[in-house]
Amino acid sequence: MKKVTNTIILFAFLFSGIVYAQEQAEAKVFVCDLNDQPIAGAQILFFDTEEKIVADGVSDAEGNLEVKLSAGLYNIRLKSVSNTRDYAAIQIPVLKEREVYNDVQIVVKYEEETTFVLSDLHFETAKSIIKEDSYGLLDELVSFLKVKSSIHIEIAGHTDSDGASNSNLTLSQARATAVKDYLVSKGISGTRLTAKGYGETKPIESNETEAGKAMNRRTEIYIQ
Repeated sequence: MKKVTNTIILFAFLFSGIVYAQEQAEAKVFVCDLNDQPIAGAQILFFDTEEKIVADGVSDAEGNLEVKLSAGLYNIRLKSVSNTRDYAAIQIPVLKEREVYNDVQIVVKYEEETTFVLSDLHFETAKSIIKEDSYGLLDELVSFLKVKSSIHIEIAGHTDSDGASNSNLTLSQARATAVKDYLVSKGISGTRLTAKGYGETKPIESNETEAGKAMNRRTEIYIQ
């Protein structure tokens, strides 16, 4: 899970003799980890009070991106595969006469996730065939890997404890490989991908309940 801190927002206003109204603030966003090191490839979204995306961007190699925001209240969200997480809210104030926005800076600081579950990834029962309703999720993973072009991942397949352990290990490996093959078919280099099946050896919930079994049947992504 990501750890987040409060957003640091710095506003400065320049009073001048001009009389035209500036419609938007040109905000400079810096994205970094908890040690102030820049995070490249972070997807940042700005939502208004009606839950509409009004601006978004991806940080460059130095952790920077720029967005234009009109006066109003916005929620900052961090986008990852199949998930957005609320970060903080910011207020862009309404300008008074003869005011302009100057040096608007937003610092987004958080800890990047190193593992996540593809919770909406579905296979045909007891098979390694990916169901079509999972293609959208895998396409999001493709986009993530294209943005984060320097990372390598392990695709880890897991099962519950039903059936023989050897069969579960074989099935989990086949499912992890199926995900790898899909990513390669969409242009991701196979050298960046490792597929590994763990069978029933790494449960995260009890296999004594159906709910626990459902949690244990999962595909995880480990960022390396």
